[in-house]
Amino acid sequence: MTRTIITFEELEAEFFKSRMEQLFKEAYKQGVQEGIKQFSYPPVLTNKDLAEIFQIADSTVTKLTANPSFPRLAKVKGRYPRDKVFKWINVNSI
Repeated sequence: MTRTIITFEELEAEFFKSRMEQLFKEAYKQGVQEGIKQFSYPPVLTNKDLAEIFQIADSTVTKLTANPSFPRLAKVKGRYPRDKVFKWINVNSI
């Protein structure tokens, strides 16, 4: 009968590998879910879309869009470029 001896370093490396695989899978799932959520909106958002995305009241949407850094279309009032809005969210989130 042959006994295989596993060193502590090998055990630690296997645990680390297993944990990293799990973290990568979770990160992938989260990225896919966020992508589906983001791209389910049309390319140009309305105030109603913003209220839904941010889960805020219409009056708060007005305050939010008054922020000079908030992305908006230059020629069409009350319309916002989806991808820039989601980028703005990422940049302005803690």
